Parts: sequence; structure tokens; C-alpha cells
Amino acid sequence: MTKIQVTNDLMNLFQLQEELDRILFNYVDTSQKWDIAYEELGQLLNELNTYFRNYIQSNNRQLPENEMYWSLFMDNVSRIMYFKIFAYINLQKELSEEQKEKIKHALYDAASCLPDVQGRNYQFLQEIGQTYSHLYDDHSQFEKTYLAKNNRLFDCIKYFHEFCLQKISN
Repeated sequence: MTKIQVTNDLMNLFQLQEELDRILFNYVDTSQKWDIAYEELGQLLNELNTYFRNYIQSNNRQLPENEMYWSLFMDNVSRIMYFKIFAYINLQKELSEEQKEKIKHALYDAASCLPDVQGRNYQFLQEIGQTYSHLYDDHSQFEKTYLAKNNRLFDCIKYFHEFCLQKISN
């Protein structure tokens, strides 16, 4: 697993995207090695959490401004969250109620970190929604909820910040 470079307080999003693509291609699309995908996506998400917490800390606890960099960052955060839980689902033979609840919250997290769901991220929201519907027999209510919310980038950043803080306390 490659550590993503950070220069001048900004993570290299090109390298992050390449790493995500590598994991998805090698362990999801071609070989379906769900355990490796789950582990590597978890490590990548932890790296993003650490980077984001450090970024906030070094910027006087201010959340980043709305700009293209952070929009692309949040796109990647959402995808990593989603594919990590997708790998987890595929690792399980049967799901307990406790596991289903964990998965439900993880899908909410992925959708809550996804900006512009009425625009460029609509198809990805549909993919998250299909997984949700498949598990919970919820015919598109999940998707409708997030389309109605249509979180702005700042909402997604704020949600991810709270997510990062929860990970510290757990």
C-alpha cells in the first residue's frame, strides 16, 4: 500500500485516485479478493481521516472552503467508504441484524460525503442506492432522500469532519 503524498498541506489527489483505482481493479473487479480490498480500503480511509484531521488542526480548526480540490477529495472519500463496505458485504456469508445496521450506517456515511448528487455524482448515488435497496428492500427511498437533501460540498466536508472525530473516540 502506497502512502499518499502531501505537499503544501494538500494531499496528491491524482495519486489517491490511482491508488483507489489499483485496489478496485486488482481486488474487486478482476480477482474479487474481498478481504484484501476491505483491508486496503480501510487503510486508505484511515490515511484520509488522519490527513483531514491534521489539515483542520493546522488551519486553526477551520473547515476547508468550497473549491474544486475539496470537491474531488470528498468524491474519493465517498467512493472509498462505499467500496470498503461493499467489500465487507461480499466477505459475509450471512448478515446478522447487527451487521446489517453497521452496513446501513456505512452506506449513509458514503452518501452523506458525496457532493453534487443531482449532477456529476448522480450515477454513483444510484450505485449506493442499489446496494441499499438490495439489502433492505427499500425501493429507491434511500436515493430519493439524498437527492432531496442534495448536500452542498460544505455539508459533506462538515459530515466527514464529524465522521473523523467519531473515529478518534471509537
